[in-house]
Amino acid sequence: MIAMEWLTYLLKVTACTVLFFGFYLVVLRKLTFFKINRFYLLATLLLSFIIPALHFEIKREITTVETEAPVNIPEIKPADEAPVQLIQPIMLKYQPEVRTQVDWMLLMYTVYGATAALLLLVCLWRLFGLLKHTGSYTQNYDGLKLISKTQGFTNCSFFNYVFINDEDLSAADLSVLLKHEQVHARQYHSIDKLVLMVFKAVLWFNPVVYLYDKALEQVHEYEADEVTSTGYGSRAYANLLLKLAITKSEMPLIHNFVKSPIKDRIKMLFNQKSTNMKKLVYVLALPILLGLVYSFTVAYVDVAPTVQTEIKTLQTDSLLGKPIEGVVIEFGKKRNHKTFGLKTATGTYSIEYNNVNNKLKIGDKIVVLISASILPPAPIGEPNRFKDVDITYVPQTIKDLKGNLIYEYKPEKYAFLYEANKARFATSKIKSIKKGANNKLEKIVLNDGLFTINLNLTAQNIKDDNFKRGDKVLVKFIGEKLVSKNTYTTDKLIILYSEPKKYIIKNEALYDRFYHQDGKQKIAVLKSNDYAALVPKIISFRTLRGDVKGNISYFSFADLIIGNSKLIAEELIWDKEKGLITAKKARLDDKMGDGFISAQIVLDLNKSKSKDFSSSGNAKYLITYIEDGPAKGSLLGTIKYGAIDSVKTSKDQKLINLYGRARVYNDDLMLEADKIIFNKQNGDAKAINGSLLTKSRAGVKRFDSLHVKFDIQDKKN
Repeated sequence: MIAMEWLTYLLKVTACTVLFFGFYLVVLRKLTFFKINRFYLLATLLLSFIIPALHFEIKREITTVETEAPVNIPEIKPADEAPVQLIQPIMLKYQPEVRTQVDWMLLMYTVYGATAALLLLVCLWRLFGLLKHTGSYTQNYDGLKLISKTQGFTNCSFFNYVFINDEDLSAADLSVLLKHEQVHARQYHSIDKLVLMVFKAVLWFNPVVYLYDKALEQVHEYEADEVTSTGYGSRAYANLLLKLAITKSEMPLIHNFVKSPIKDRIKMLFNQKSTNMKKLVYVLALPILLGLVYSFTVAYVDVAPTVQTEIKTLQTDSLLGKPIEGVVIEFGKKRNHKTFGLKTATGTYSIEYNNVNNKLKIGDKIVVLISASILPPAPIGEPNRFKDVDITYVPQTIKDLKGNLIYEYKPEKYAFLYEANKARFATSKIKSIKKGANNKLEKIVLNDGLFTINLNLTAQNIKDDNFKRGDKVLVKFIGEKLVSKNTYTTDKLIILYSEPKKYIIKNEALYDRFYHQDGKQKIAVLKSNDYAALVPKIISFRTLRGDVKGNISYFSFADLIIGNSKLIAEELIWDKEKGLITAKKARLDDKMGDGFISAQIVLDLNKSKSKDFSSSGNAKYLITYIEDGPAKGSLLGTIKYGAIDSVKTSKDQKLINLYGRARVYNDDLMLEADKIIFNKQNGDAKAINGSLLTKSRAGVKRFDSLHVKFDIQDKKN
């Protein structure tokens, strides 16, 4: 995975260099702003490495689409123990051929790393070879250190070291050469050369980086030529370039006086200088920069706008399966369902019409055949929550009084369904049977009038004469592939039953994997302690900082989804190691919008491993500590309470049941006990097995049972 990410990163770097250098080659190369061109080449090369390493997330809200699982799945029973005729396929056992697979990604990563390391070593070797000559300089000239040298690289420079051949240069020529090399030294062109050597080693496979090197070296020479020719004249300076053009050097770290193309340098000497207005051309590089940043660094993250968990429950009702006649009196919306009101002789009913496609209008007289009803599920412990809520009915058909069909519900059809063991099953008909040599089955094609399933049986070596074209069958399989619209192909048949179950074709190996010998499914059952700890979903936050060592995240103004609940807090600490969330100045709402506000709430995410939580998803069952106020305007004033094990609140939010190191206290007294029942409305606190102590802890009273009344008006007891 790391190798793949690194390869992707290098490819993005290459794409950046291609676009940036293409702009230079087409637009900037002929401009005489040599310093700006040098900066552009270095900056864009550096940006090519930085841009792919950046990452920005843009959150966008998504609209959740509710889907409803198919109902009335047929029950599949095992085949009879003693069928009339049972055809068992002949299974051929074979020893699979073992082939050594080459890890091409690892090989590619190794080749790249070895080549880059080798090129860096070559660069260091050349650098040390160059530094050996720098210690033998004989004289100084205006900040330059001159080194006489008649063989190898001559008439060139590295930083402020200049290698000259006294035998080939007159005094006048030497003066011009030193002036030229002085420009290289003062502009630190040698640093650019070193940087390019590293970049070429890292991107050795990218031809553009070598073009960068040549272009940057050419800009260096243009810059030095411009300064030098100003003092000596363009014509005399051009003659000197031609005179020394025969001297060449292959040392890549130095600036040779005549290494760059002489023709281009002489042409640039006599070119007209670019006007300052042409500097605006560099602004055209910004769209390229912004386009690369957007393409390689911006990622869109889909987030849910709000908690909108709707569970549809099929209810038994006296109207189900019966037609009701009435008049359309209104249109509306209930729990994300478009509805219309139908007034009948027995009352007014709410009818769902999401799929009616606006075929109705107020005043229409219609007959509706009811197929189902929708009612929100009651929360655990509150069976009467929706006792008085209006039921929304789902229509099977809608007709006018003359019997003309306005709407009819048609259930969606599926090519196959899934059993609990992940095996696919479908009822269909045999369209064709293909046999090969020795009457062995090669292919059976099933078609139910809408979907086609091709069963490739060549590898299973099956002989059968019982199944015929047109037979109704029940098939179970895995490994299907969608080869065209409504057509699937698989070579992993598990079992094929005739309907009724008189004949079967069975793949023993796959059948033993998915079923017991008695035909029951093999299903991996999770134990109660196998449930994974809940992972909250972060919706938004203002700031985030983290403690990597402790695996702790600190949020400000955070908005989280926990199970079916929503937690909003001004300060939030998430200890991922311990599975604890501490929310300060927080609000916790369940899926029905009921919630409470507290100064501090501590949630233990590990409690979600229990089976009880998985059935409700309400985060209030994860609360392990809660603390109120003080809050301005609160009836409790400075009275606070908390507990370690659990905190339970009554339905009317008045009674607080605190368990495990429970505390109720104000500025003067503190009540500590194993269990405390605290009435927030009148200040009554009933405690079991605890102690009552003052703020200074000077007086401590132990008790088995105690009734304390906190005065919530004047804060006295």
